[in-house]
Amino acid sequence: MIYTASQFHLQYIAKYQLIVKANYIHDVIYVVDAEGNLLVYMKYESNSPTEEALKLLSLPFQHVYVSIPHANLTFIPNDLYDMEDTENYQEFMDNPMRPAENVSLTYLQTQAYFQYDVLLEQRWKSIFPDAKFVPEFKLNLEQARPHIPLQGEVLGLVFNETAVDLFLFINGHFKFYNTFEVKTEEDLNYYVLNLFQVFGLQAKISKAVYSSLNNKNPLIARLSNFAKHIVELKASTPLLISDEEVAGLAKDYITELPTCAL
Repeated sequence: MIYTASQFHLQYIAKYQLIVKANYIHDVIYVVDAEGNLLVYMKYESNSPTEEALKLLSLPFQHVYVSIPHANLTFIPNDLYDMEDTENYQEFMDNPMRPAENVSLTYLQTQAYFQYDVLLEQRWKSIFPDAKFVPEFKLNLEQARPHIPLQGEVLGLVFNETAVDLFLFINGHFKFYNTFEVKTEEDLNYYVLNLFQVFGLQAKISKAVYSSLNNKNPLIARLSNFAKHIVELKASTPLLISDEEVAGLAKDYITELPTCAL
């Protein structure tokens, strides 16, 4: 899908924000101006970008934000974190010889160590050497934050093509985050119910929050099997879009990636 607003002008490229969500199946690209208007939206197969996408990516954007899948994710509570133990944390990575990234999740009082998918990272850094990279798990947890009460259980599900990021909060406390390959309803049931069993939860918990770039994903309809209350994660500040036919793009919280990068 390609959308270009009439107010998109090449002479203002330096002032626009380019926001990218990429994996090995699709790339999704947004161009947003300083007033919060969506100027360009593109979604295309990663291994065969369209001519329009190649032209767009060749432009001299000054403000570029990229979100790509993480790997080997390890969370360390601040109470246990010690900067001198960096080498020990590195051993949890699949490739211990490759430096791990570190992100501080202040509101969770937790440090996260992880590695980006190496090929995707190299690809986007070769296109935009000065881009700011934000791991998807950080964006997901930040967007879920307003929906986490001090009492009750909250299951988070972020649908990404053939995988789902699952995370869990109990009584306001962060308990779990992991990514699983999920293609069918049976896959989803297995991982969610296993998570419930590990933490001793009932068949239906208080709340489930979810996000998906594909609102027609049939698995979304199954979330009522797991929780009493279902909430879709949306952008706190929707984009401005003049074309009603693509108005649904305004709520995608990936567009708040620049805020998460701060």
